[in-house]
Amino acid sequence: MSPIAGFHHHFYQPPREDPWLGDALNEWGAWPYHDWNERITAECYRALTAVALPGEDGTIELVEPLTRCSFDIGPTLYHWIERYAPDVDRSLAYQVRHAPGGPGVVVAAPLVHAILPLASAVDRQRLVAWGIADYVARFGEAPRGLWLPETAVDLATLEVLVDQHVRYTILMPGQAVRVRSPGGHWAPVDADSLDTSRPYLVRLPSGRTITVVFGHSSLSQHVAFSDLIDDGTKLADTMFQALNGGDGLVLVVADGETYGHHHRFGDMGLAWAQRRLANDYGVNTSLDEWLKDQEPTHEVELAAQSAWSCAHGVERWRSDCGCVTGQQPGWNQEWRVPLRGALDWLRETLGSVVDERLAELVDSVDATLLDYGTVLAGATTRDEFVRRHSNQALDDDETSTVLELCEVHRNLQYSFTSCAWFFADPAEIETSTVLRYAAVAIEIASQVLGVDLEADFVARLDEVHSNRPGIAGGELWRRACDPYRADEALVAAGFAAERFACAHGARHDRGFWHAEFETLDESSGALNIKLSNTLTLRRSVFHSRVQRTHALGIRVYVGDGNKSKAYDLGDLGDDVVARIAASWLVAPESLDFEGALNALTVELLERPAGHEELKALVALAGASRYVSPIGEASIRRALVAAVGRGNQGVDLDLVAPLARAVGLGDMVERT
Repeated sequence: MSPIAGFHHHFYQPPREDPWLGDALNEWGAWPYHDWNERITAECYRALTAVALPGEDGTIELVEPLTRCSFDIGPTLYHWIERYAPDVDRSLAYQVRHAPGGPGVVVAAPLVHAILPLASAVDRQRLVAWGIADYVARFGEAPRGLWLPETAVDLATLEVLVDQHVRYTILMPGQAVRVRSPGGHWAPVDADSLDTSRPYLVRLPSGRTITVVFGHSSLSQHVAFSDLIDDGTKLADTMFQALNGGDGLVLVVADGETYGHHHRFGDMGLAWAQRRLANDYGVNTSLDEWLKDQEPTHEVELAAQSAWSCAHGVERWRSDCGCVTGQQPGWNQEWRVPLRGALDWLRETLGSVVDERLAELVDSVDATLLDYGTVLAGATTRDEFVRRHSNQALDDDETSTVLELCEVHRNLQYSFTSCAWFFADPAEIETSTVLRYAAVAIEIASQVLGVDLEADFVARLDEVHSNRPGIAGGELWRRACDPYRADEALVAAGFAAERFACAHGARHDRGFWHAEFETLDESSGALNIKLSNTLTLRRSVFHSRVQRTHALGIRVYVGDGNKSKAYDLGDLGDDVVARIAASWLVAPESLDFEGALNALTVELLERPAGHEELKALVALAGASRYVSPIGEASIRRALVAAVGRGNQGVDLDLVAPLARAVGLGDMVERT
């Protein structure tokens, strides 16, 4: 057995997309970046793909830290990286292919960051299968290891991993209860006494076994929450000393965001430590390579249910156990119980109704939903998937129905993303995110099956009380969902407005929607919008008519005659508004959002701001990724002009998040 002093990085972010549209939402807290994924990518993920370190001869050495360690990337984060950070995606793909252990350096993860011991038996199977499908589509082979979100584990969860041919997982020492050597007696252990230098077997109720590797408790804590990562030499020396001359394992397990986001320049500390361990101490740093040569001899018994971020098992995600982040004096987390209860009820009730209809169209509901992960991973086309599982020849409408029912289940799974319970208050963005996915599941079922459970679900949220006065139940639901809801007609209106303002610069794709245009009358702005949802293949045609009402004003009519709906600029979504404003303020088809900001600032210095101007200001600021100092100065001037002059009728709620982001929150509060 050769020694290993290595690292496992858990990379994860919750879904950032608007579940109605499929585009990433702007998050002002991440300013000057568009959203937190974008900011963390700049600070951490991109930095970790290649680190430049000084060499002994004065040259620069390029180190690729991820090829020398073990890591997992939550699929919700990986999907974002593919779309919004393709340079990082390509770098990761190349490095994984050329790593000494190949794809083995990457550990799989369930599709959604849900607490598996709290999921139903069938949901555990699906989440793991969907995560493995994502891994196989990405790396071309089955994973050997799988990371459990929050390292939350019980024996039933480990049985699922073995069912799906996973060989090992990674836990923390506090999750072990007792160990024994071959033929020996059980001996109690805790976080401090467990020997983490060896792999262990967990014997399951089925008689099968799975390997568990434990991170080094104190080193992992010091890297994540202290300053040990700031000095790569000290970190490497400390890890080597922890080997104590043996030939076992010292594994630092931490969130991947530790290296550059939580600790600035942590990527450099990591690379420096890896280089020193390999070059100066001759120690391997790749977990998967080490495990290939190990046959666990000792057994470990785990706590009935446990996780690395809760001292009370998995109570952090269902009760007021005291484990919390962001707590303030006088707050409690009693809201966790009714939130999970409401979502459990929705999953059970809505899932049963959906499965009943799905059973009429497919051979096996369970097999169909288990296989849906290959669709989500892009390994199977939607048409092929439906043909493979349908129990009869299906027309286009029935094909879309099958896919829509699968999407109900996907959105229900996303509504159990663990972040919703992790923090101190349900009025925060994390809980709002899961409620939006629940809303989409409810809406699809209502449209396809005629079963509307929204009122019953919201009634069950009545016991979910924010620690902030006046925010509970229905108000939480409205705040989370109402600003984002988008039906097909509204999506069609956005496409029509872009086509009118941006001409051939208008998009044909927006999130998971695709549009084709048929011009009926250019003078009146009349169009037919052929709209399709790329997730469900549902197709619709909308007649639209567009009018420009003033400088930045637009009105879109969707439908015919008395049945038409009218939409104004502020209804269409910030991404649409930014493109329209850039075309009208800079040049047709322009995507110079920062230039449009500057032009709008000049206008707001000369005349009062209307709602459309403020909406355009907010949208352009959100669309201007990596805003420059000049762009931020324009935003400040525009806000001072619009708000600071005391203009009557200014929508302060609209501009307040942007004002706070650029340091003008006090001005808005005073106004």
